Amino acid sequence: MMDPRRIELNRQHSREMGGLFSAFLDAHPDVESEVDGADMTAEQDAAWRAYSGELLRRHQAEREALACVLEAEQRRRGAP
Repeated sequence: MMDPRRIELNRQHSREMGGLFSAFLDAHPDVESEVDGADMTAEQDAAWRAYSGELLRRHQAEREALACVLEAEQRRRGAP
């Protein structure tokens, strides 16, 4: 079973990334996200990676920090 803290962090990250993607779409009206099967162009994808990079790095750091906490708790309980 997944730890409830990890579940909540995943939900928080999903909400944050969704909000950022909405802001990205507002700033880039040429991106058609509502069209089935429509992929971003290489240029649009690069713009999204640049736009979301800071948030993605923060999310990765937060997940790593939580993983360290969970591992430390397991070690204290003597779990493998």
